[in-house]
Amino acid sequence: MLKITTPCSSANIGPGFDCLGIAFNIYNTFTFEKSRKLRFEGFAEKYCNETNLVYKSYKTAMEKLGKTAEPLKIGFCGEVPTARGLGSSSTCISAGVAAAFKLSGTKYTKQDVAKIASEIEGHPDNVSACVYGGFVSSAIYADDDGEVLAVENFKIDDGFKFYALIPDFELSTKQSREVLPKAVSMTAAKKNLANMPLLIKALETGNETLLKFASADWLHQPYRGGIINGFFQIQEETSKLGASMFLSGAGSTILIVSKKEIKADLQKIVSVLENEWQVKPIKVDYDGLKITDK
Repeated sequence: MLKITTPCSSANIGPGFDCLGIAFNIYNTFTFEKSRKLRFEGFAEKYCNETNLVYKSYKTAMEKLGKTAEPLKIGFCGEVPTARGLGSSSTCISAGVAAAFKLSGTKYTKQDVAKIASEIEGHPDNVSACVYGGFVSSAIYADDDGEVLAVENFKIDDGFKFYALIPDFELSTKQSREVLPKAVSMTAAKKNLANMPLLIKALETGNETLLKFASADWLHQPYRGGIINGFFQIQEETSKLGASMFLSGAGSTILIVSKKEIKADLQKIVSVLENEWQVKPIKVDYDGLKITDK
């Protein structure tokens, strides 16, 4: 039996739209066994068919590797909430791609897994964090040999504490993409470009004051915040705590970063909101995707 564990991920990270991602210690675990027919265990009934994202990713990867996708029994046990901006789809895609490499006996690196996974996902920020772990910047560019995935890892100062505010409502990536403008101003683009290296430096060095300033974004959060009930109220109140805040991926989860223990303060903030919000302290996962032969 092949066992693959994948961490959740938070993408965008303030001004790092579609390029920055952080892996955290909320996990999905998948098992793969050869079988006479396709079987699923632990998934919701609606995912127990050939449209299952883990299986589809495994099959796509096998095709790219020039291998035959044999029937499998795929098991699932998970903690990552779906449609909350915590990279649940990336955990499925990354696991399926890694299983294809492993079960086909093809030599591979994490870059190989992340490259195919990002092609399936459509963008590399979530899957790169999921596969590599830690705080990563990633981009796909073209050269003479085709598309290349570039990934760089950064350290996060141990003094920072992360909190995920997870609401009781979903927000699909499609819905959150639809509210984005088709074009942005040169001023907005320049502000984001200026903030991104500052944000990376702030997270590396533990500069909380700089992080609060550099977390500002002009490309997606002002628009997506309007469809997340309570977003702007949380933004205003967490700012008073001296904390930094940004959407996790496309939302609906909101990520809070502080040097202080502020769980009780955050619970007080969300307690007066219309929806139910879970305040979950989380830690950076630096290991990324793990594979075990059982």
